[in-house]
Amino acid sequence: MTFPDLSSHILSPVDHTVPKVYFTFYLSFLLENPQLGVESIQKGLTTLLNRIPFLTKDVAPCYDEEHDNVHCIQPPSATSQSIPMLRIRYHLNESVRVMMNTATCTAVEDLEFSRRYAPLPTVMDPRESQPIIRFVANVMIDGIILSLSFNHMAADGTGIGEVLDILSQCCRNEYDPLSRHRMELQLRRQLSSPSIAGKQPLKSFSETYSEEETFHCLAPDTWPTAITSMASVLNTFRFKFTSQKAKMLKDVCTSILLPTEDASSNGPPPFLSCNDVLTALLTLCLQQSQCTEAREEEDYTVAFVANIRSRMEPPWPDHYLGVMLTMVLVAQSSMANLVDEQKASIAARELGIDKDELVQIANLAANMRQRLLGVDDQYVRGLLAYMQQQRDWSHMNIKGGDVSYSSIRHLNVYDLDFGPCLGKIADFRLYFALLDEFCLILPAAPGGDWDMQISMSPNHQQALTENELFRWALCEYSSTPGHDKETDHVRLPIAAVGGV
Repeated sequence: MTFPDLSSHILSPVDHTVPKVYFTFYLSFLLENPQLGVESIQKGLTTLLNRIPFLTKDVAPCYDEEHDNVHCIQPPSATSQSIPMLRIRYHLNESVRVMMNTATCTAVEDLEFSRRYAPLPTVMDPRESQPIIRFVANVMIDGIILSLSFNHMAADGTGIGEVLDILSQCCRNEYDPLSRHRMELQLRRQLSSPSIAGKQPLKSFSETYSEEETFHCLAPDTWPTAITSMASVLNTFRFKFTSQKAKMLKDVCTSILLPTEDASSNGPPPFLSCNDVLTALLTLCLQQSQCTEAREEEDYTVAFVANIRSRMEPPWPDHYLGVMLTMVLVAQSSMANLVDEQKASIAARELGIDKDELVQIANLAANMRQRLLGVDDQYVRGLLAYMQQQRDWSHMNIKGGDVSYSSIRHLNVYDLDFGPCLGKIADFRLYFALLDEFCLILPAAPGGDWDMQISMSPNHQQALTENELFRWALCEYSSTPGHDKETDHVRLPIAAVGGV
């Protein structure tokens, strides 16, 4: 435990709600001259850290008069300073192309990939001072896999997407002053200020926040073995839905919703997104593939992460790097029926799927969207007020559901230009296998397909791949009336080393 000094900045209450883990992004570059790529990364990273110096600091436990179990951003410890910001590892008998095309299915394989190519392990001792971010340039015969590990308490996926955008600018020598990030730490302090919180009577947020750790394996006495133990029971399973199938399903689900008579939260939402319908479809597939008598009696809950930056008035800055997330939960027992059954029957025949399945997909998608629309400025400020009133900030752990979703599809990683020596990213990978039934929607693949991965047991993965509805969703082309689904070209799931 350390006491904050003039150079320390307490993390916001929202920062304290996420798991105390590291995520690692792996960015693959195909290059004719990898050494020139390394030099470009070195120069670009030096510029980046000069412009956003807080990235060189640590996340550490600290003392606060008003709250217990608080963490702060502080100058790096001696241990952190001994870990170079950028390490260069040579794997000259390995190929980036082979890595991109190699299928890996088990978490054990993913764990070995992480140990070999990542800058930091997924779990470090949360009681010690930990670096915010570190990089490794893995040099191979035909390119570089640039990996970056970031402390989730210091940044969320949107924030790291911003870091990558700035790094790409620095690598191509576009020296934007980046003055917007001078306010980064002040923005964190504002989230802890009573002036930003709502004035309405506080409600309980116990539905979405709990004293229990989201990842049960991260108790203080088990953190050293957490990753290995989870890798022994979970696979990371990657697959794609085509953009055409996603849009078709969205249009159909939208068309069968009951008319919207007013703005009541009890009626259908004004619109559905592709994200809504695909997560609803996958949820139904997961339920079907693990259906047991005991399971059917339980109240199945779907949870999904919401980015709350744009939900405040005025919107919180897009360039804010810190955590601005909350979890939205939809319980099956609380779902309203928002579908016109007669329209659904006609639409299901045209799609070539069961009518009841289509009704369930549309209903879940509509209920999820309706709950998401309820996360507005008043909700967010009420949540901040609730968090500020909690004495122990270790009791605000974000909760998941029977299946949980998070999305970084909005990150434009494949469009980033890292300059003449690196070019554009050829492939993206994210290792994560700590939570069963956790689905991550990866950055939009070139062409707009929906690139997704889920952590699950091997048996459940096998059942999912055999699920008829799931196989229909993976079809390259939609079924047409009278078309035999068995002859559709099925694009079987692939867990490519380029982007778990």
